[in-house]
Amino acid sequence: MNRSIPKYTIEQINQCDQHVKMNLDIRRLEDHIALMTDVVFPHRHDFYNLIYITQGSGTHDIDFKQFEVVPNQLFFMNDGQVHEWNLSADIKGFTMFFKKEFYNVAEPIFSLPNLPFFHNSANEAQMVIFDQNEATVCEHFFEDMLNEFKKGQTHHEAIIKTLLKIILIRSLRVYEPHYSTSGSKLVLTKIHQFEGLIEKNYQHIKGVKEYASLLNMTPNYLNAICSTALGKTAGEMIRDRVILEAKRLLIHSPLSICEMGYALGYDDCSYFIRMFKKSVGQTPEQFRTQLA
Repeated sequence: MNRSIPKYTIEQINQCDQHVKMNLDIRRLEDHIALMTDVVFPHRHDFYNLIYITQGSGTHDIDFKQFEVVPNQLFFMNDGQVHEWNLSADIKGFTMFFKKEFYNVAEPIFSLPNLPFFHNSANEAQMVIFDQNEATVCEHFFEDMLNEFKKGQTHHEAIIKTLLKIILIRSLRVYEPHYSTSGSKLVLTKIHQFEGLIEKNYQHIKGVKEYASLLNMTPNYLNAICSTALGKTAGEMIRDRVILEAKRLLIHSPLSICEMGYALGYDDCSYFIRMFKKSVGQTPEQFRTQLA
């Protein structure tokens, strides 16, 4: 279904032997850009990605959200998001790639599924901008991680995991006041579990009842916690994920509208078109033509 949107592995980005599996890679952003001349944009990854900007400007597009690139900015991308950028020649910073298996922590509150900047829910963005003091601290941590990665000494991955955790927690401090959600930590954990299930099943499961069953709760309760915390129903969250994938395919895929609808789990092409128009305000063809 996503054949026209390239999906890169860490091994491909690293241009290493494909038989050597990697859980992480860290490099200076300017070095990464100089080496990735064969990488096609837009694309997606099968890993998590942090991009820290220390100098330069430009734009960074992540799933139809465009961000102005400025110094002291840290971008967060989960596995599967589609992105492209247009960066100035003087860009500097760091980029870190890691598999979800690499980052595991004892505290659920700091686990990847519970970190809000890795999600696409209402009022959430995929970046933070640090003040100068925090930026200096963050840059030192990235330098330390890069040095540990290059040297590869005993326990270097444990040190990198610890530094990564500190960066993510410090980012959370900056992020939460601007993109807060309502609800207890337990409720937000359930919502993120719901988001994870949608991500895995949106092509063939469209009903709130089925997801509620997988979460061992009633459909009414699932709707209630989503509405309270995010201001949208569970059904709207399912639909929004389908619409996001449809938009990706409309811009980056040669599939016909009906082929796209079938790929997204709709046997009735007309229904898919009506659903898209009701959500977006345009037919799929109009959306494709406008952004082509």
